[in-house]
Amino acid sequence: MLPRWKADEEFQELVTAILRSLPLRLPSSLSSQSLRHLSRLGDGITARVFGILNELAIEAIQNGIERITDDSIESWRPALEKEAAFA
Repeated sequence: MLPRWKADEEFQELVTAILRSLPLRLPSSLSSQSLRHLSRLGDGITARVFGILNELAIEAIQNGIERITDDSIESWRPALEKEAAFA
């Protein structure tokens, strides 16, 4: 079993590497507060963090923003929660 991520320097390096690999036209730079929030959203689980960042990248492309921002991290909700809001 792998340990869960904490919002530390290693987590920041992971997120930075993921952000660089996403097909976005503009660079994404996140504050330490957003990194902590992302860590909580993903519950420290690598696959969840990847999934959240992938969803945010898709939204950024669809919206024409072409980068992930602190605001997008703060306003992100799980897909199931979004679907329930429209039901």
